[in-house]
Amino acid sequence: MKSTNKKFTLHDFEKGLMLAGYLSPKNTSEVEERNILEEHDKANAKVKKEIYFKRAVLAAEIVNELKDEITFGRVKFQKMVYLCENVAHMKLSVDRYKKFAAGPFDSKFMHSINSEFKKQKWFDFEIIKDGNFSKPQYFELEKSDKYKEYYFRYFSEHDESIQRVIYLFRKEKTRFAELIATLFFCWKEIVDEKEIFSFELICEKFYTWAEEKKKFTKEEISRGISWMEIKQLTPRSI
Repeated sequence: MKSTNKKFTLHDFEKGLMLAGYLSPKNTSEVEERNILEEHDKANAKVKKEIYFKRAVLAAEIVNELKDEITFGRVKFQKMVYLCENVAHMKLSVDRYKKFAAGPFDSKFMHSINSEFKKQKWFDFEIIKDGNFSKPQYFELEKSDKYKEYYFRYFSEHDESIQRVIYLFRKEKTRFAELIATLFFCWKEIVDEKEIFSFELICEKFYTWAEEKKKFTKEEISRGISWMEIKQLTPRSI
């Protein structure tokens, strides 16, 4: 059978270097191609920056609502951002969340959000230690009220869902937030892949997530699933 693969030529290689900025354009056509690529890259960068800022505003709302709760720490903060984005179908974080030991985690975002808070003068934090226990304690900065303007601009249609998630988890401990966020991710994976939901399947996905998930019993998973169904907090019911 004759191969349909197109051969990669020296011209293609040089064109790639030109578009990447390593070679200068040789003619008007290449200048135009280069300009189009640069505009495309600028547009993509602008979109990414806007999405990041929207997510920072959502995170600010979560911190503002939960910062004084004794149960609000770093891991719970991560899970609240994940659940709010997904329960409200915001589509702000497609493929950003990866499978970490404590559940779905967007490393790049969560490692930069505190710097963004400080940059915007919304919040800062200090680590509070009590024996072997430590947690970030957020406090307001001089422009903490400014994020609200953006929040209602971006999330007015999602506010009910966001506040519901915050309400449901306000007093819950980190362990429960981790359990539900992980179950939600596994359940959503089943829905997205058009698999038939079963307790056995979601347990399989849950326990193969990471070795650390073995700290949860099947009874906890079962109770977590029942809680999600009662609260209508499953991927198929939101």
